[in-house]
Amino acid sequence: MPPLPSEVWKHFRKSADKSTASCLLCSATIQLHGGTSNLRNHVKFKHPSVDNNKASPDVAKQQTLHQVFAPRPSSSETINQALANFVVQAYVPMIYSADRTRNCE
Repeated sequence: MPPLPSEVWKHFRKSADKSTASCLLCSATIQLHGGTSNLRNHVKFKHPSVDNNKASPDVAKQQTLHQVFAPRPSSSETINQALANFVVQAYVPMIYSADRTRNCE
């Protein structure tokens, strides 16, 4: 079974001699060297709004340096936020959540 044609071909028309392809979006002529990398790169950089080669959401991508080294809330901030969310969502009066000596029955 032959492989399916690349999605990128919907933006190009192959020349008669099959050595180039014309972009249907901007009429640029792109050299063909056996694959579709040149075509994909043209669409990616010249027509980013129609770039269909973006990874799907279920594909994991490597994090950028900004994501890796972004400031994160400290553990105490996370715990305090979780406690505040619990108090608000469960309608727990603050006096009960702050009173450590009271026994619950």
